[in-house]
Amino acid sequence: MPIKSSPAPLAISEIVTEFGDSAGGSDSLSEYYRGGANVNDVATNNNIPTSGAIDIGDFYGAGNAVSVAASAGTDIDVAPLFASPATFTNAVSKILTIAAPIAINGNNVSLTVPSNLAGTLDIQNAGTITGSRGTGGNAGGAGAAGGNANAGGAAISVQANGVTLNNSGNVSGGGGGGGGGAGGASSNSSNTENFGATNYTGSYPNGRGWNQNWGAGGGQQSPGAFYSGTIYGPAGGSNTTSLSQTSPPGTGTINRGNPLGDGSQTGSHTKRYNIGSGSRTVTTSTPGGAGGAGGNGFGFDTSSVVNATSGASGSSPGGAAGGDGGAAGAAGSAGSNSPAATGGSAGAGGNSLTSPGSVNYSVSNTGTINGTQG
Repeated sequence: MPIKSSPAPLAISEIVTEFGDSAGGSDSLSEYYRGGANVNDVATNNNIPTSGAIDIGDFYGAGNAVSVAASAGTDIDVAPLFASPATFTNAVSKILTIAAPIAINGNNVSLTVPSNLAGTLDIQNAGTITGSRGTGGNAGGAGAAGGNANAGGAAISVQANGVTLNNSGNVSGGGGGGGGGAGGASSNSSNTENFGATNYTGSYPNGRGWNQNWGAGGGQQSPGAFYSGTIYGPAGGSNTTSLSQTSPPGTGTINRGNPLGDGSQTGSHTKRYNIGSGSRTVTTSTPGGAGGAGGNGFGFDTSSVVNATSGASGSSPGGAAGGDGGAAGAAGSAGSNSPAATGGSAGAGGNSLTSPGSVNYSVSNTGTINGTQG
């Protein structure tokens, strides 16, 4: 803590307590010039001379801690803030002040205290520190699963021991995204189409006609017929006059009509007939509707802090809704399932503070903290 302010009496023992005594032995003010072995050359200590006459009154309000005021920014590394003088890796007390209404945001982590910190660091936050939002999962296509959402980003990453957060402002991890909704199931519907006598037209398989094939030895082979892409399969012998639908599968039948009058031929050949009448099963396939995209979570979105958004509705038929994005530091919602597929998983909420398991930090909070402290 800084030395008390004037006009309260000040003893040299208080100076020694604040700055230490690198020389040991009896204490003298001459050991405490600014920029010397005991006193840092920082703004807090500007009243203390670097040489010459020195008085105990020069030490009112002075302190051994190095204090830095942060500016607004994105993805801030704390170490360079203590570069002038270079004290981040020195075993001295450090204070990082974030005044209101300063905002520090993150595309990855908003504020990082790297592992090479020496001494202690007191983060005094009255501003706003906000992690990145988690984006929602993609919508599932027809019959497909919804996409998984992304997690929200952390507000503060503490990678070294000796850090204290004194928060009177707002520290919030980003909200997780909502999972994408699953696509709807495809469906088939069938109906029977009847048709009457039809002249032979076009060619196999999209035309309309009946073919009777003959082998090289003059033997009649199994016949086949076709009607606008529907195939009627070979069955029976030389006197077959009715065939059943084979492709696409169905219950339709077709009857042979009058011959076209193809002349006598020898060897392998085909004799053509008109269509007498028939029916066919026509199947119509309807693809399922797309699912809805997942909503985005609360947090920083490359240029500003945005609120969470709701998941989109799925498309008809059967597309399932996407999940909602999460609030500050909270997980999103999973995407909804359809009969055909599963919705995407939700994104986790971002931590307010995160650290490796071997690192300990402390928090004093009179403001707002959203998100797990891990």
